Amino acid sequence: MTSTSSNSAAARIWVNSGLVAGESISAGTSQSHYLRHVLRIGDGGLVAVFNGTDGEWLAQVRFVSRKLCKLDPVQLVRPQVSENGPWLLFAPVKKYRLDFLVQKAVELGVELIRPVRTRRTIVKRIKEERLWANATEAAEQCGRLTLPKIAQFSALPDVIASWPSNRTLFWGDESGGGVPALKGFRGNITQAAFLIGPEGGFECCERKLLRAQPFAKAIDLGPRILRSDTAGLMALSLWQGVRNAS
Repeated sequence: MTSTSSNSAAARIWVNSGLVAGESISAGTSQSHYLRHVLRIGDGGLVAVFNGTDGEWLAQVRFVSRKLCKLDPVQLVRPQVSENGPWLLFAPVKKYRLDFLVQKAVELGVELIRPVRTRRTIVKRIKEERLWANATEAAEQCGRLTLPKIAQFSALPDVIASWPSNRTLFWGDESGGGVPALKGFRGNITQAAFLIGPEGGFECCERKLLRAQPFAKAIDLGPRILRSDTAGLMALSLWQGVRNAS
C-alpha cells in the first residue's frame, strides 16, 4: 500500500472526529505535543488528517494553548475508499515483538487483528489500547485511509465456532502437514485470514480441530521453524505477492 497524499503536509494523524471543511476539530494532548515539539509545526502549518470514513484532508494547525491545538480542515486530498484486506490471527508474543508484528501487519494491509489464546500461549493478557496505539501509528506512517479492527483476545475454539464460512483460514502447520504457502494462496480466494500458532506450536488436539473445518487450510512456510512474529509477516508478504501478481 503506497501513499498518494499531498507532499505539502509535514505529517499524517488519525483523528476521532468528522472531517468537514470549515469545522474545527480538537487534537488530543499527545497529538498536540507531537505537532509542536516533535515536528515543530507552527501556527498555520499543514498536517494531513484522516478518520477512516471521510477521506484524507489537509488541515491547518492552530495552537490555542501550550498543550492544545485545533485542526481546521481546508481541502480534501484523497476521497475515502474501501481497504479490504486479510485478517491476522496469532498467539500473542511478548511486548516488543508484538508491537513490531502489529505495526508491520498494518503496513501489509490487514483489515483485522485478532490475538488468539491457544493451549501453549504464554501471554495471558493483552492491552488492547497498546495494540490500537501501534496500529494507529503504523496507519499514519504508511498512508492508509483506515485503521484495522482490533478483535477481542479469544480462545481458539471460540474463534473457530464463530468463524464466517466464506473466509478461508490459512493456518501455519509447523508439523509439515500443510501445502506450500505459495501454492495454497493461488486460486479464486477473495477473503483470507492467517492463523499463526504459539512458540511451542499447536497441540495435536488443536491441529485436529483445525483440520476438521471446511474453511481451514494448513500451509507450510518452509523448512525452518519460524518465530510467531516472523511467520505472520511472511504469510502476509507471500499473500500480497500472489495477489499483486494475479
